[in-house]
Amino acid sequence: MKLSKKFKQRLFRTRPEDALPLTIHHKRIYILPSKRGWVFLASLLLMLVSSINYALSLGYALSFLLTGLFAATLLETYKNLAGVTIESVNGKNVFAGEQAEFTIGLSSGTDIKRHDIEIMTTDASNICTISPDSQTHCTLTIATKKRGEIKLGRLTLKSRYPLGLWYTWCYLHSPTAIIAYPTPEANPPPLPLLSTDSDGDKAKQDRSGDVAGLREYQPGDTPSHIAWKSLARGQGLQVKTFENEQQGGEVMLTQHATKHHELEAQLSRLSAWVIAAERNQSQYALTLNDNQLPLDSGTAHKNLALESLALHGLVR
Repeated sequence: MKLSKKFKQRLFRTRPEDALPLTIHHKRIYILPSKRGWVFLASLLLMLVSSINYALSLGYALSFLLTGLFAATLLETYKNLAGVTIESVNGKNVFAGEQAEFTIGLSSGTDIKRHDIEIMTTDASNICTISPDSQTHCTLTIATKKRGEIKLGRLTLKSRYPLGLWYTWCYLHSPTAIIAYPTPEANPPPLPLLSTDSDGDKAKQDRSGDVAGLREYQPGDTPSHIAWKSLARGQGLQVKTFENEQQGGEVMLTQHATKHHELEAQLSRLSAWVIAAERNQSQYALTLNDNQLPLDSGTAHKNLALESLALHGLVR
């Protein structure tokens, strides 16, 4: 059984065990005639049979010449892929629903220019030409439909250069993945700010001060902040926003604070709150069951909070 798995891994690279940088050598390369190549071979056979049947000397010469051409292109197709080095495979975290981009860094490894190498996964593909004097970057774009870890999966590098008579390919499987954060809620309620009371305990901060404007009502908004006059004028259900909501402070983010019952709606609102807290330069803490992040702010804290939201409740 172990031998079978090892043999399967060597043939198809089903597991992400390749370490980068990696140079493609002959043991990884497969080559077969393409569809065009098989048609070409059938035509050569027909020409040879006709030349034998009618004793055509020029027919023999043309058949042998084209057969030599067919054999020569095998080497050229192989050389176009052999020796290519995959320097790096990188991706950038995105929000669910956005396009995830994986960038593959490639170098020729020799002074040979590599033409029309197709790089593909099950969800994306791209064609690039690798210059001999510089590293080439090829981008694969994959649509993200839901939050969580998005794995690039196995890469297949293909080539049909120069005439398309031969088809050569190899596999590469590195453990490259990105995180798709929960899609932020479009119009979330104000941040659940905290203030210190007379006993030194944390309590919800009363929003006061001048009214800064109006926004659409969202589930969880305080009824006392509803703009009833605006509703009476037929402008729909809106709530008042205050100037002090734009100021920095301390924020405690919990699933209960979202006032939602569905998990994905909770995470979507929390994602929007993390972005809003960072924009307002507020310090914020995040609590998700057993996962707790302390009060902090900054890019690293924001990324850690969004990653916690993205992976919450998922089996990795």
